[in-house]
Amino acid sequence: MTDQISAASELSFGHLNQHISARIYQRFTQGKVIPKLGYDKLKSSSFEDKDYTYLFRYVDEFSLLYRLIGKQLEHNAQGEFFFISSASDNDEDEADEHALKTQSIVLVLARHFEMSGRSIDNLTVDSLGFNDKDIEEIAKNDEYSAICKALKIPNWFKAIEYLANRGFAFETSSNHYFLSSAGRAFCESVIAAYDSR
Repeated sequence: MTDQISAASELSFGHLNQHISARIYQRFTQGKVIPKLGYDKLKSSSFEDKDYTYLFRYVDEFSLLYRLIGKQLEHNAQGEFFFISSASDNDEDEADEHALKTQSIVLVLARHFEMSGRSIDNLTVDSLGFNDKDIEEIAKNDEYSAICKALKIPNWFKAIEYLANRGFAFETSSNHYFLSSAGRAFCESVIAAYDSR
C-alpha cells in the first residue's frame, strides 16, 4: 500500500479526460476488452480504437488508478488489447467464467473450421470469417450443443453474440462475423495449449 501511495504522489490524474476515462471504465465493467482495432460495420472497415490509444498513452496512470481500486490493467501484446483483472476472489471467479466461455466458444469455432477443411486463419479475416451457416452447423452437433448448455448459453447464436458483445468478434454485415485481434489471440493460445497436451 505504501508503494501505491508513493506512486500516486509521483503521478497526477488531473490531465486525464474524465469523459474518456469513464467510458473506458464502463467498457471494462461490462466485461469487454479494448482492442487496438475496432470495426465499422457500416463502412466495412477497421479503425483505430481511440480508447486503446488513450490507454496506451497513459498506461502508467491507468495502471495505478485501477490498482488503487483493486483491479489490474492488463495488456495483451500478442492480440493488441487491454482488459482488467481483479485481485478479489469473487471477481476472479467471474473473470474465470468469462475466460472459460470465450475460450470454449473460440475453440469450437476453430475445430469447426478445421473439420470443414478451412484454415483457422480465415476466422480472423473480415471478408471470410464465419456466418449463420457455420453457426447452424455447429448448433446441429450434439457435442457442441452440450458444450453450449454447460456454458449456460441458450444457443450458439447467443454464444457468438457473447463474443461480439465482449470485443472478441466483430459483425461485418447481417449474420457475418470474424474474430478480432483479441479473439485471434485467444484462439492461438487455446490451440497452443490443446496441441501441447
